[in-house]
Amino acid sequence: MLITAGLAGAWFHWDAVAARLADGHRVIRFDRPGLGLSSCAPVPPTLYGEVARLAALSPAHPQQVTLIAHGVACWHAEAFARLHPLCLARLVLVEPACAGERRPLPFAGTAGRWLPALGRTWGAAALARLAGPPAHRLLAGVPDPSGVYGTGRVLAAVAGEWLARRGMAADLRGLRAEKPFPDVPVTVLSSGEPGGCVEWLVGELDAEHVRLPRASRRPQLHAPQAVADAAA
Repeated sequence: MLITAGLAGAWFHWDAVAARLADGHRVIRFDRPGLGLSSCAPVPPTLYGEVARLAALSPAHPQQVTLIAHGVACWHAEAFARLHPLCLARLVLVEPACAGERRPLPFAGTAGRWLPALGRTWGAAALARLAGPPAHRLLAGVPDPSGVYGTGRVLAAVAGEWLARRGMAADLRGLRAEKPFPDVPVTVLSSGEPGGCVEWLVGELDAEHVRLPRASRRPQLHAPQAVADAAA
């Protein structure tokens, strides 16, 4: 079992899911560069870079991996499935983000290359210390046991991932046109209104759609059993 968190996510957000899957499964959680306790990367994130990261963390063929992804990381997971179809046993997409039609930001690459250095400045550290912990409590509703959201490094990484979103979405749209989706079981968990891009994705991937209560925007925190059931 390989778990990849969404935008700004950290390993401990998945504690409850991992605990439910640990009996009988090897569960791997990881933090992308700059997030959690990971050091920053010298280059901005890209869709193909994240696919390579998932491939490096997956077992070698002929073993296969069950991949659980949240939010924007669902793009990474879908791209992994299209590029490495023999490596995947099952795909679980939790509240997948919509890969809209907007063009990549023209300044995203340049800004993304500067962000790791900016994250090490006193100003970024001060801003993160003041705003990071309360923002995390407000959005996630759980404590930050290691204080990672009070660091400039994480603040810079979150900004970098946000800037990279449109470029990743464009790459995924191109990949969808070039590479077919493999014949693997897919489950999509969502709590939004019926219709929209989630319904399109369910049809595109021939997925099972599990609807969650609207209060469960982060099912890994508020409905971990539903996520574990979808993956098991």
